Amino acid sequence: MAEFSGPFDGSPITTQLQWSRMARRWGLDGVHALDASSTALKVSGSGTTTVTVAPGPAFVNGFYYHNDAAKNLPVTANPGGAARIDYVVLRASMSTKKVTAEYKPGGTTAPTLTQDEAGAWEIPLAQCTVAAGASTVTAANVLDRRWLTDRGVLPSIAGARPPASKGQLLLEDGRLYVGDGATWRWMASQGIDDSTYTPTWSAGTTTVNWGSNSFNLGRYQARGKRVDLTIQLQPSGNPPAYDDPLMVSLPPGLPATTAHRSLFTWNYSSGNGEGSAVGIGMIFPTEYTNKIARLRYSMTSGTTSTVAPNSFSLFTNQPFNIRSGDVLTIDGSYWTD
Repeated sequence: MAEFSGPFDGSPITTQLQWSRMARRWGLDGVHALDASSTALKVSGSGTTTVTVAPGPAFVNGFYYHNDAAKNLPVTANPGGAARIDYVVLRASMSTKKVTAEYKPGGTTAPTLTQDEAGAWEIPLAQCTVAAGASTVTAANVLDRRWLTDRGVLPSIAGARPPASKGQLLLEDGRLYVGDGATWRWMASQGIDDSTYTPTWSAGTTTVNWGSNSFNLGRYQARGKRVDLTIQLQPSGNPPAYDDPLMVSLPPGLPATTAHRSLFTWNYSSGNGEGSAVGIGMIFPTEYTNKIARLRYSMTSGTTSTVAPNSFSLFTNQPFNIRSGDVLTIDGSYWTD
């Protein structure tokens, strides 16, 4: 067993295999193309005894390949009684010291790619079907099987973006964009992965104690300035009636924007024979940016359509006595600044 590192003075890259092992870390095997619409090294058939490989570049096992003109490859005749599935491949050969496009016959299934780092290394360009007793391949019998590879994510300075190359990814200030050939389109923003916290429930300035064995969990995920949140409460005790509406804290470090009110849905199910209800949770940023300040439900004082509805706040004991056996769930999203 021997260690190798390089290239250094006195420890140069001296073999093809050393180069391959180093260079394949710089780029993945595949045709250099920005998306599937590229014709780089795309294979076509026209019902003749050859298939054509279009011009284009590629990377194969750490070696660069470039075809600057269309290349015709002869189709191996199929003397059998069943259709045959073949490949067109790019083959890097350590013995011939070059990468070439080759036609590789198969059988009732596509041939296995050879991938021996010290011998031959193949990647697919196309799958061709040759009918029984035939030696031609039609356009319909060529399937694109190119592996595509290209540049990684491009870092960018705000206000100094390069042209929007089609399919290129760009990262700027924690935001990921993709180029469509004309402009950069937003894809995603950095955020916070699936996380949990223990919500604090309150009524006015009083902290509500739901019991030492209560289930009280907030689960959230942030993407850019958008926060998705679910809170579930299953009390193990029965807190007293408070004069102020129920409130519950938002995830720590993620206060709501003051620009508008965000809304949530809530559902209450009683295990004590008091029925169930649904309503809307509201953030009042003029009062709090770190709490859902109201849990409202709609109700009218009459039974006709002319009676105006009104909304009422949920309290610990009104309209339900929230206690052990009950379940209260809040779900929704809100914006941060």
